Amino acid sequence: MQRPARRFVFVMLALSALLVGGPALLNYLVDPYDRFGNNRMGLYISAEREAKSTEVGRYPHNALLVGNSRMAMIPPDGLKGFRFFNGAFAGATPEEVYWFVHHFAQKEELVVLGIDLGMKDPAAKKGDGFREGDWGAALENIISLQTLEYSCKTMLSHWAGKPSHFRPDGAFGNEGWVKMADRDDSAYVRAQLESMQLAGENFVAPGPADLSFYRMISETLRERGILCVVVVPPLHEEISRHIEARHLQAARRAWLDEVRTLFPHVVDLSMSPYGSAENFYKADPGHFRPETGVRFINAEVVPVAERALRERGR
Repeated sequence: MQRPARRFVFVMLALSALLVGGPALLNYLVDPYDRFGNNRMGLYISAEREAKSTEVGRYPHNALLVGNSRMAMIPPDGLKGFRFFNGAFAGATPEEVYWFVHHFAQKEELVVLGIDLGMKDPAAKKGDGFREGDWGAALENIISLQTLEYSCKTMLSHWAGKPSHFRPDGAFGNEGWVKMADRDDSAYVRAQLESMQLAGENFVAPGPADLSFYRMISETLRERGILCVVVVPPLHEEISRHIEARHLQAARRAWLDEVRTLFPHVVDLSMSPYGSAENFYKADPGHFRPETGVRFINAEVVPVAERALRERGR
């Protein structure tokens, strides 16, 4: 190869390396999803699964909250008796919760598992979303143009002094979301409640085969000597009234009986006074307020856990 041609090839290779390697290095160092544990600027995008699977190993704790967005709203710094990390995330299925527990519940004294009334195995299984060593996905993430966009947004948000969406203990910084959820919008709330009521019309207690991931969670924690207390979070009072009016109490009790065959410690708050409308967001009857979650964990769940641990001789 002649010298000019060789020089051209070297220049093109160098430019290619710069164009690909530069953004990749930036994405790795900024780490907007906190996927590699390098993020120090804060999280400003929706990355609960990536961030919490990283931060759970960093944050000193002896108790773990797991479940879906209802549990994710509970701030650990208000909880008593234990030092909690909040490992719950929006839209979590029993399968995802199992894999999170499988990987990250190792030496805790306590796992508090939130299970919504009627929850069962997902129709379609997705597999282990928290497995290590998936270099293909990591490489795809680090060279992605979308990741580069989020890296830039992360830097700009950090330099502007904006608060991170997530805190080191797994808490969700929901100030912006609260402004939307706590507005007066009676028509929207009514539509939401009707949708939730309609979904409950076909509530049928699942059989043992429908709770396979909860069974695996129970077995995993028992093998590791970790106490598990299940909490069935409160329903909005209008949903409770609908269950009573439609005579769905038998199905509810049958579902609870199945859950209790798997977990010896179940705190059922689904139809409790915690379901008062004032304990929920004005425009979101599906989510109770963080202070409500703190109150019922401290008053109803922690005492059960402390008593069970005393019985174990701890």
